[in-house]
Amino acid sequence: MESNRGKHLSVEVQLMDDPCLWRWDIRDRERDEVIDSSWTREWMAYESPEEALHAGRQRLTSLTRR
Repeated sequence: MESNRGKHLSVEVQLMDDPCLWRWDIRDRERDEVIDSSWTREWMAYESPEEALHAGRQRLTSLTRR
């Protein structure tokens, strides 16, 4: 079951400048803030935007199932 919190969260994928890799951010659209990020949380980046989006969606699912 998805919580109310999950309805306000979205995954965004962004290209970083250095290193030239992709990261995901989970953003709370109501508060307009990043609540989780692959780069700041675990220094994880991805070769493609598709890989980053897939990983970000998995993380969002784990957050909303709590």
